[in-house]
Amino acid sequence: MASTYVDVILDRAHRDLLDSAVRNVLATERALETFAQIADGLPLSSVARDCRAPYAYRHAVARHTSLCPGATEAALGFLSAFDLGRTLTFDKALLRAYQWARPGSGPSFECRLIELVARAVHGLAVLLYWRRHLIHDKVWAAKDPTYTVDAVTKPHPDSGRFKSPFYHPEYQMEDQYPDGIADVVGYWAENRILGGVVLLDRSDSWDDERNPEPNVFLHSSYDNVTFRVWRALDEQQQALVDFLLSRSPAWACPLPLLASDKNLDRIDVEYATHRKVYRDFWERRLPPAYGRFQEPHCVIDRLDYP
Repeated sequence: MASTYVDVILDRAHRDLLDSAVRNVLATERALETFAQIADGLPLSSVARDCRAPYAYRHAVARHTSLCPGATEAALGFLSAFDLGRTLTFDKALLRAYQWARPGSGPSFECRLIELVARAVHGLAVLLYWRRHLIHDKVWAAKDPTYTVDAVTKPHPDSGRFKSPFYHPEYQMEDQYPDGIADVVGYWAENRILGGVVLLDRSDSWDDERNPEPNVFLHSSYDNVTFRVWRALDEQQQALVDFLLSRSPAWACPLPLLASDKNLDRIDVEYATHRKVYRDFWERRLPPAYGRFQEPHCVIDRLDYP
């Protein structure tokens, strides 16, 4: 990641809005549960199944139906120490783009705000993973060595090896990520908290008046939610932005954002990068040969091809 320049680049208004937006997300029960699982060392079995993790029914994680004692407290302690200007690093160009966008002005401001929040969630998951609390092992290693984090990530005859039990199936390229396997965990946390990995349309230089930027895209890994990259509807993006900018703790939380058959702008995973829909170009491997993508389906499928 690039160096952090939050307090240098952002004026007070932009900084306060971003800080409040991140804190609104971190204050949700879903965020606490997500970070508590990272501190624990294993995901909950229900979460692993919902994320379509193939090991969810066959490994020791199937027994992990509740968080280990101390995991929630560790996550609370970590999140309570969050400081926008010191805890996280952000790219200078992204901060400048956010600073140039006037709050409430339109898609440019909304997309930069959502992107920064997504990167904040991702970055915090990376930092917490690096702390290696592994509370699950502290509770279970002496009692049952077959029920440890290593037991889940060791080779399995049906599922192979998983370097981390926290992952989005399409974001496991740790060899090309700046923070390696920790970034895999970061993408998993985005998916659990926000509803998917947040992607942007990078195909043009957008202008709010003449050529407005499209809404953000999400790449979800949820049971009974499309595997394709999908674009948020206007009402979904507006609900998210309203929540991020809310000063009221009672404001309705729209997270996680999930696709329905109304989200008709969808992209096959293999084609998304070539269409320039991504957050970082290196987040997924390109197909072996340009133009060799998945053939479009010719039957109506309300889940993936409505």
